[in-house]
Amino acid sequence: MRNSIPVILLFPLVCFLSSIISILCEPNTLGVCNEKEKHALLRFKQAISDPANLLSSWSMDEDCCRWEAVRCNNVTGRVVELQLGNPYVDSNYTNFMLGGEISPALLELEFLSYLDLSLNGFGGRPIPSFLGSMGSLRYLDLSDAGFGGVVPHQLGNLSTLRHLDLGYNYGLHVENLDWISHLSFLKYLGLGSVDLHREVHWLESVSMIPSLSELHLSDCRLDRNMVSSLGYANFTSLTVLDISLNHFDQEIPNWLFNSTSLVALQISDNQFKGQISESFGQLKYLEYLILYWNSFHGPIPTSIGNLSSLRSLLIGENPLINGTLPTSLGLLSNLEDLYVGGTSLTGNISEVHFTTLLKLKVLSISETSLSFHVNSNWTPPFQLEYLEADSCKMGLKFPAWLQTQNSLSDIFLSSSGIVDTTPNWFWKWASSIQQIHLPDNQISGDLSQVVLNNTILDLSSNCFSGRLPHLSSNVVLLNIANNSFSGQIFPLIFGKTDERSKLEVLDISNNALSGELSDCWMHWPSLAHINLGSNNLSGEIPNSMGSLVALKALSLQNNSLYGDIPSSLQNCKVLGLINLSDNKFSGIIPRWIVERTTLLVIHLRSNKFIGGIPSQICQLSYLRVLDLANNSLSGTIPRCLNNISSMAAGPNEGDFNVLEAYFDYRFYEESLILNIKGRDSEYKEILRYVKMIDLSSNNLSGSIPVEIFSLSGLLSLNSSHNRLTGMMSVEIGGMKYLESLDLSRNNLSGEIPQTMANLTFLDVLNLSYNNLSGRIPSSTQIQTFSPLSFFGNVELCGAPLPKNCPGDEEEETQRSTGVGENREFPEIAWFYVGMGSGFFMGLWGVYGCLFFNKAWRHAYFQYLDDIKDSAYVAIAIKLKWLHQKLGIYNTGSMITKGVYQQVQWHGQRVSVH
Repeated sequence: MRNSIPVILLFPLVCFLSSIISILCEPNTLGVCNEKEKHALLRFKQAISDPANLLSSWSMDEDCCRWEAVRCNNVTGRVVELQLGNPYVDSNYTNFMLGGEISPALLELEFLSYLDLSLNGFGGRPIPSFLGSMGSLRYLDLSDAGFGGVVPHQLGNLSTLRHLDLGYNYGLHVENLDWISHLSFLKYLGLGSVDLHREVHWLESVSMIPSLSELHLSDCRLDRNMVSSLGYANFTSLTVLDISLNHFDQEIPNWLFNSTSLVALQISDNQFKGQISESFGQLKYLEYLILYWNSFHGPIPTSIGNLSSLRSLLIGENPLINGTLPTSLGLLSNLEDLYVGGTSLTGNISEVHFTTLLKLKVLSISETSLSFHVNSNWTPPFQLEYLEADSCKMGLKFPAWLQTQNSLSDIFLSSSGIVDTTPNWFWKWASSIQQIHLPDNQISGDLSQVVLNNTILDLSSNCFSGRLPHLSSNVVLLNIANNSFSGQIFPLIFGKTDERSKLEVLDISNNALSGELSDCWMHWPSLAHINLGSNNLSGEIPNSMGSLVALKALSLQNNSLYGDIPSSLQNCKVLGLINLSDNKFSGIIPRWIVERTTLLVIHLRSNKFIGGIPSQICQLSYLRVLDLANNSLSGTIPRCLNNISSMAAGPNEGDFNVLEAYFDYRFYEESLILNIKGRDSEYKEILRYVKMIDLSSNNLSGSIPVEIFSLSGLLSLNSSHNRLTGMMSVEIGGMKYLESLDLSRNNLSGEIPQTMANLTFLDVLNLSYNNLSGRIPSSTQIQTFSPLSFFGNVELCGAPLPKNCPGDEEEETQRSTGVGENREFPEIAWFYVGMGSGFFMGLWGVYGCLFFNKAWRHAYFQYLDDIKDSAYVAIAIKLKWLHQKLGIYNTGSMITKGVYQQVQWHGQRVSVH
């Protein structure tokens, strides 16, 4: 042991190191704030805005090393970190954002190595170029801080920088990225949502950073038209690559498969094409492979089964991916998320596909042609949290294996081909699931004794029957429309009133419910969407409905409800849709309805309303659907309808929040049955695009206001079956989106405006049974309509009616003569003139040459004589043969049997046998 250090000599060294470690671990035991840096920080604070007073501890009285968000070196007391990122990430984070100017006083913090200004709001100000002079920085996070303008190239001077995040500053753009290659120690680069489309050599610049580990370029407007595109790159250290939400429309570059250190690859939301390469199997460290929303085709490569570390495989929303689900996926023992929905996969899914998937939590196979084929007693090795299998065939029977899934929170099995009664275990098992979506199956059962506890429950379009189920206060959405429920609504659903209900959406339309609406709606203050339509309900609307201050949509159509619309509903200040059609409501249209400026839809068709259309309706600038048809309204059409600005705007403009209710993974959409183009159709997904006015089948009088024709965004206008008079305005030609126009069975007079020829989208037209006169405008569009569109107008003439207009007979007579033909078709006369002159010039070209050239003339006529002689001889021989054949002799002929006769023919002797 002669080379060993005596233990006694080590003891002082250990004591010294212990004291140093204790000093370093104890915050600011020796160092105190540097005064110069304290004043610099105070100047920095003075320049920024701090509405939430987050920096209240920054004062002269306190040691700056003890200030909020400031960290100093424990020995020297010099400021090394400023952690000024917004600490609040909830919906109220905007209240705590710093803003204003970033003071150059930061340059006095010579040892600052960490600067975080993320999640703040600097109002589009440029990133200060002086930050490039802060040579000690190793960590710089300016993400989502509201910066704009050009990214300063001076940041390339930060030679010791390890972490740079400029992402999600949506006003930032890069002119040139050459400076990035100077950051040779950089490990993390975040440029998400920074506009890079001007920098065509971005890939070359970034690939020159040898130590780069994470590269985030999501939503940077990158595309294949750049010079480099995704050419060659060498990322030997890269573990994370995110180029999602760009515009690449090429195959995956081969260099990607040489980046064997990759742990996460995110290339979703592009237009990548080609097949998914088997080379993915080489990326043995890959844990996250995200390829959804692209244009890949072909099968899923079996080599993916080699990725033993894979945790998330997201390939969905590539409609051209086909084939079967590889059984090799069953070998991915670490897989937690499998998303292959929205593809063209076919075939069966069996137990083999899940052999070792012990950690699987998310399974999404919706919108494919896959079919579950597992044994009825199968127990899966996994515990799912999320199952999405819409439009997949789960089998006719309810999947028994579901009852083994005790962690499931969301289940989606719409259109899954289930034809079965809910098993006894189902509702008790399902009570802890947050979302259950089972629409468009043939599931049956009696729910009258069931207490529903799910947050979101959609059982619509099935075969459930019996009385309505009970609801717990936890239910937010209940959709049981299009079933066979019967009995009364109350008190089964509304019987429990000791807890505040969270119910926001109630849709029990298209059932067989009866009875009156009880007056207890005040217990359901969160209700925003109510649809009780197409039942057998009777009675009046209860006053307590007016207590629903959150109500956005009220649909009570197709029942037997009667009475006046209660004035209490005017308390529903955010009402956007009211559908009371096909009932027996009476009285005048309440003034409060036409003054509710939030309304998008007023659907009062087929009731017994009387009185006039209130002029206050013109204040409804958001109104898109106005259907007052089939009532007993009288008076005139308001002249101010042109003030309804949403109907004057283009077809895709407006606010549709009142028509939809969004929830975690799905949303509820309102629907309407509207009579457009002469037929009833349901409008749901496209309801937002509908703009229509239907005032038909009333007792309206007066003229059609010119102002209504300025609603250029209108798709359908129907004021038929009234007593309207006057002429049609030429302004009708400005309704450029109009598809359906019905003004039939009124007393309109005058001519049809020629401007109607401008209505190029018009598909349905009915002007029948008025007093219109004159010629029907001539246009390709109008002449395609049936004569029925114009019948009943005695003085109307012209196509497509069989009745001719005055003067049409004279034109017909002229067309039957040559003169007439030439007048109507002058090109025919000129055709014959041209043909005659051409023939003359061609003929003169031949004979002119013969007339002026004697040698040509003699040769030409000698040629004609030779042809004539040859023809004569040929005819003579043929006649001789014919006489021999028939045995007929003619003594007067110069041709005799067995005799040779000499014939002189133009100086030549010809022997004829």
